[in-house]
Amino acid sequence: MLDHKVQDGVLIVYLKGRLDVSIANEVEENLNDLIDNQGHTRVILNMQDVDYMSSSGFRACISTLRKLNAKEGGLKICGIKPAVKRIFDVIELTSLFDIRETEDEALRTFRA
Repeated sequence: MLDHKVQDGVLIVYLKGRLDVSIANEVEENLNDLIDNQGHTRVILNMQDVDYMSSSGFRACISTLRKLNAKEGGLKICGIKPAVKRIFDVIELTSLFDIRETEDEALRTFRA
């Protein structure tokens, strides 16, 4: 199960290590459970401890974004390391996601 907490009604999920094919499906399944079975519609993915993301990791994030959009919720991503951010930029996904520098900043955008 993913490390997570709820703060101010927002689910904050802490991703760690390498978000690649070996773990991305499990991450996506856990996120789906938190959204579908526990009713969370406002989610922050804190990626400060993610060192690498493959296409499978991006697929899990896109799937989560679509699921939340369908439920009129929202997804924020924060704490992306520069090497991972470059991958977001190269595959032109930066504009698809609401990316914030810090967890606090992402939380504030849900309050606004």
